[in-house]
Amino acid sequence: MTALPPSRLVEVGRSFEQTYRPVLTVGEWKVAMLRHFDIVDSAALRRVERHWNTDEVFVLTTGQADLIVLEGAEKPTTPWVFPMETNVAYNIRRSVWHHVVTSRDAHIVLFERAETSHETTDYAELDEAAVASIRASLTTARE
Repeated sequence: MTALPPSRLVEVGRSFEQTYRPVLTVGEWKVAMLRHFDIVDSAALRRVERHWNTDEVFVLTTGQADLIVLEGAEKPTTPWVFPMETNVAYNIRRSVWHHVVTSRDAHIVLFERAETSHETTDYAELDEAAVASIRASLTTARE
C-alpha cells in the first residue's frame, strides 16, 4: 500500500459509522458521510427537514436509497419519491423539504454549507396519511 502524502498536501475524511458524520470542512462547505441508521430507515419515517442556508447535494455510492422531496412553503405538502442512482449527484435546493431512506448497505456522500446545523434547519412531522403514501412509493422498503 502506498502511503498518503502529508496532511499539508492532502486532507482525508472518512467514516464507516452507521450514522451521519461530517468528515471534511473545505472553505464554506462540509462533506459528510451517511450510512444506514434508525433515522433513515423506512420504519422510522415520520419527519422531514429543510435548510434555510444551503442547497444539499447527495451522491449514493453503494446500496439503495430513495430521496423524498416535498412541495410546500410553510409546511410540506405534495411528496415526490424517487430512487437514487449510484454515482449521480442530486442537488436538493435551499428551503425544500426533504428526507432520504436507505437500505442497510447504503453509503451516501453529502455536501452542504459548513454552518448547516439544527439552528439553520426546520423540521416538520408528517401526518399518518402522508407517511403511508410515501412508504407505498419507496423502493428501499421492498428489499
